[in-house]
Amino acid sequence: MNRFLRTIGLILLFLLLFAAAAFGGEERAKYVFLFIGDGMGEAQVEAAELYSVASENGPLALRGLAVRGKISTRSANAAVTDSAAAGTALATGFKTNNGVLGMDPSGMKKLPTVAEVARDRGMKVGVVTSVFLNDATPAAFYAARPSRTDFYEIGVQMVESGFDYFAGGGVNRRAGRKGDLKDVYDLAREKGYRVLRTRAELAAARPGTKIIAAASVGGALPYETDRPAGSPSLAEFTKRGIELLDNPNGFFMMVEGGRIDWACHRNDAAAAVRDVLAFDEAVKEALIFARARPNDTLIVVLADHETGGMRVDAERAAANLFPALSAQRESSESFDEKLERFRKGTARTFERMAPLLAESFGLHATSSAGRAALDARAKKGDGAARTALLSALSGEELDELRTAFAQSMRAKEQRKKDRDYLRRYGPYEPLSVTATRILNRKAGVEWSSFAHTGADVPVFAQGAGAARFAGEYDNTNVAEKILSVLGKR
Repeated sequence: MNRFLRTIGLILLFLLLFAAAAFGGEERAKYVFLFIGDGMGEAQVEAAELYSVASENGPLALRGLAVRGKISTRSANAAVTDSAAAGTALATGFKTNNGVLGMDPSGMKKLPTVAEVARDRGMKVGVVTSVFLNDATPAAFYAARPSRTDFYEIGVQMVESGFDYFAGGGVNRRAGRKGDLKDVYDLAREKGYRVLRTRAELAAARPGTKIIAAASVGGALPYETDRPAGSPSLAEFTKRGIELLDNPNGFFMMVEGGRIDWACHRNDAAAAVRDVLAFDEAVKEALIFARARPNDTLIVVLADHETGGMRVDAERAAANLFPALSAQRESSESFDEKLERFRKGTARTFERMAPLLAESFGLHATSSAGRAALDARAKKGDGAARTALLSALSGEELDELRTAFAQSMRAKEQRKKDRDYLRRYGPYEPLSVTATRILNRKAGVEWSSFAHTGADVPVFAQGAGAARFAGEYDNTNVAEKILSVLGKR
């Protein structure tokens, strides 16, 4: 059976290479960067650019890439993909069912990935992510499992891949579901990897050593809005990866902004926007590298799918997005922790919660007289007054928050999760979701879902062979185009 599966894999790879050759052209890339903004649709990019420009940091670097395209994202068995099926399509050029990773829809046949092709051609390979190292999107480039939740087995396959550089969050369930299996990090050390847990250790690493830089104990990196000073960023992991992977045979590096998706699931526009900006900083590192090697480097930036059905009202957002979202001081996930502590207290009233909402989201109640005074100051050009006026809560918004607060004060098992509840709050804390949605509306951002959508997503590219990525096509074509740029070696 194993020989049969290997034969099928070789046949599929031959067909991919044949299809790739059909693109023609002589441009070849020695260094290939594939950036995947998980959940990052057109609206997420637009919102991040509006925020960046308003904060006087200029347009997004990824939007300045020379070539633009668009890809469809459906999986083999659904109009709306999950990250496993989408990652598999991008990495292998073949569709699979939702939940299946690196295999055909039957979950029986392994599909070769572009990263494995690069490795087998003597190139170094790096995988960087802001979430788990064995989460669906990064795993799609090195693992093959019938279920994306086989985290331990995926972690073992990560070690067995022989890739040169893994960086981001930690390995999820690294000792198995029951915690009784050999630690993935110990397996990695046996295979010659250095497992680095601190920023200083990563800074001291030298080329030629296989590295797993796991900055979080079994978890993801913090949201950018919550990232402590001194904690490594996605851009830092990318920059260090470039330094460690650079060699005469070239390299392939996949970088995922995975926290974008997590923020969009929660309908947290401020967290999503700041993680898109952190993702864009990583793209800038590739652009810096490419300046000295413009004819040998390909940079592709895209998404695996859109999350949340995000929509930006351009007119309102142009004026309000930055002042509204910049008032949010932490992610809604971080606020959940405050809410949990508050729920365990004794004085659980909305009046005592109100200052925490103001502190975390800038939302505050204002009397009619206070609103009038803010309006008068804002009309005279007082920016602080304008922001305070924008963040002031209407009577209807206060009612929304009070209703959500009452739900959040109940034990989770006592909440009546009927259709209306799920429409309002999804699987998240009612007060946290309501606060972000109110703030988002003030910013000119609306959401239609807590889940993925079937929307097409953007592609941006620059460098050797970038013209191949223009136009509209399916996500499976991305792997073909990358292979065509790698060419024969």
